[in-house]
Amino acid sequence: MLLLLVSQQVDVKTLTEGRKPIIGNEDAPVVIVMFTDPDCPYCRATHHNLFEFAQSRPDVAVYLRWFPLRTIHPNSQLKAEVLACTPRKYVPEVISIMEQHSAREPFDWTWIARFDEKTVRSIKKCVESGKGKKIVEEDFRLGFKLGVQGTPTFFINGKKHVGAMTSPQIVEKVVRQYTGQ
Repeated sequence: MLLLLVSQQVDVKTLTEGRKPIIGNEDAPVVIVMFTDPDCPYCRATHHNLFEFAQSRPDVAVYLRWFPLRTIHPNSQLKAEVLACTPRKYVPEVISIMEQHSAREPFDWTWIARFDEKTVRSIKKCVESGKGKKIVEEDFRLGFKLGVQGTPTFFINGKKHVGAMTSPQIVEKVVRQYTGQ
């Protein structure tokens, strides 16, 4: 019996539709979409490395999709909703703030009190209105449809990669593997 494994290829527009990158610009030739859970230890080990790599590369755009694994990370849903409602320029910082707290801790609004009152109020209003929940549910459904079974799962220029990347150098190596760049 011959077993052939083929890397899953997904149209980048399907992955980025209706979204803006949190790092980089929409015209970047290298597009990284990460399905992430704010409480996943492997995601937590990857976020900073991905952000550091992308900030050093003007040819890279990073998009995040929220995929909270609620059964094993019961606090991840609200955290994902908060992140979905956070203005994109602040998302890496809010992720960093969340990672300063145990994944077992429920989200506390005092964590983001360092932002101006208008921004915090806007995030809170978005979460309370259910908009954040809707975004997270859409991301989760998309991930499920694309075969995401755990986090972190990446689509690099549409090619699926599963697993943590524990340094910016590993991110670079994986990106080069999938894009040649």
